Amino acid sequence: MQFNRDISGDIGRDTRTSGARTAAARRTGSARVSPTARISPGARLTGTALVLSLALLTGCSGGGSDDGDDSGKGDGGAQRTTGPGGDATAGAAAYDGPRLPGFAAKPAWSLAADGDKAPGVLDLGGTLLFAKDASGAYLTDFDDTDAFKDPEAWGDNGYDEPAPQGPNRVLHLSEAPQPLTLEFRDTKTGEVRKSLRTKADLLALTTWNDGIPAVAVGTSGTTGSDGLTAERTTSTATLYDGDARELGRTALPHPEEGRYYTAALTGGYRVETAGHTLRLTPVHDGATRTVSCTEAEATCEYDPRTGLMSAARATAPPVLGRYYAGFENASVSGPDMVRITLSDLVTGKKVWSSADAEIPPGVTLYDDGEPDTEPMPESETVSLLRVTDGKVLLAWQASKSAEDTWIHAWYDLRSGALTDSYEATRSVLYAPSDDLAAEDAVPGDTFTGTTVWRLPAGKRLWAQEEGSGETPLDPVGFTADGSVLYGLTTAENGTETGLAVDPRTREVLAKDLPADHVPTVDVPTGYGHITTADGFFAFAPTAS
Repeated sequence: MQFNRDISGDIGRDTRTSGARTAAARRTGSARVSPTARISPGARLTGTALVLSLALLTGCSGGGSDDGDDSGKGDGGAQRTTGPGGDATAGAAAYDGPRLPGFAAKPAWSLAADGDKAPGVLDLGGTLLFAKDASGAYLTDFDDTDAFKDPEAWGDNGYDEPAPQGPNRVLHLSEAPQPLTLEFRDTKTGEVRKSLRTKADLLALTTWNDGIPAVAVGTSGTTGSDGLTAERTTSTATLYDGDARELGRTALPHPEEGRYYTAALTGGYRVETAGHTLRLTPVHDGATRTVSCTEAEATCEYDPRTGLMSAARATAPPVLGRYYAGFENASVSGPDMVRITLSDLVTGKKVWSSADAEIPPGVTLYDDGEPDTEPMPESETVSLLRVTDGKVLLAWQASKSAEDTWIHAWYDLRSGALTDSYEATRSVLYAPSDDLAAEDAVPGDTFTGTTVWRLPAGKRLWAQEEGSGETPLDPVGFTADGSVLYGLTTAENGTETGLAVDPRTREVLAKDLPADHVPTVDVPTGYGHITTADGFFAFAPTAS
């Protein structure tokens, strides 16, 4: 179940029920990567995609005492209202739903719904963030489709083609700052570790250094015209980690119309247009980096709806741990295909380039009849997916005619050597354990079912073949230990239900689960959590 948009914009609208959207939207435990496909030579991302309106939590500070002293304030208006404490059993809900494979039969803790409105949540990895409005009611899961519309169309109920959900989960979005109380709860116990009071028009999940989850708390402020200067609106985001510590704050451009979201923040950096390329500005400490974008008439752009940069037929995330990506030969009219580079964020030194990467078996090459010509992929389409454990994962489109066949290749970051490669697809969901991956559906495409691979060698464990008569399983997420793969299936009448399988053996562990009972996995703890009409429930993992 994948919502990253191909940069060609060729995508169908998400027509799922709100419960199914929520089930898919809350996934933070599994990494999903989608190399872009069907990129026409003239495809370009709009510059307005960078214009985001996140904003200032006026003086939002992580300072203050941990003993519940209401007087403890930081530099400005965010006020710490409690230290550790809070009764997770107060307002608890009774769980009468089905057993969820990989988790205990009974929830470790819960929060009851207010009528049929259950608390929404952001998963910060070991901490779950809830928010209450001025009346004391918990904010419910936000319908992300409203947040991901084109900026000029935000808030227009007649706009029926929202952009797909991007890489950042939104819990709150309003046209004006609202008084909110943020609760940072322990994932295992539900205990309120810290509580902050503030005014904000946005709460969204983002990432800090090394991909650590963080919450961006923002608001916007408008300065009226003095008769000479025009009215001016500014936006700033303040980032907090799971311990409610302020990580940093940054101003963001404010669009002339509408509102966007926090995908301009990634890995602790702000992404913004800088001429024909992009600039990465640290939210806190560090050097500002300019994305390499070489070749005459080159243009390198960023789409906050997908969290990807692009140059001609190449895509990459801006920040990958200690590194940032760049592009060489970044013009569709250039003599060579685009090359993706990695540079050190601290030193700015280039440490890797796809120009030096061996083209893996399975990638069709140009044949111009010249034996001395340097090999070049026929499709000229490549995507940087991951950097982990000293290795780089690069996806090569197999050929022009095989749009959904990609060769995933692992390279040693230091030596550049090709270590493993295998045939995969353009949209893949990874287990938190990093030893499994599953084919993910792409909106707008016909999906015939998933395939599961064992990593890093890419051994295919099983696959749902087209024409087999099987019900396609659209993966949503793995448990933290990789013992269970959850997904959604769709009946002929369009009803979606959850399905749980053993990813190694294909054994069905549970079927016909309500769509809102497909859990999100908190990776550091292994706990799973769901939000239903009855409330919020957190489940301890069982031993695999």
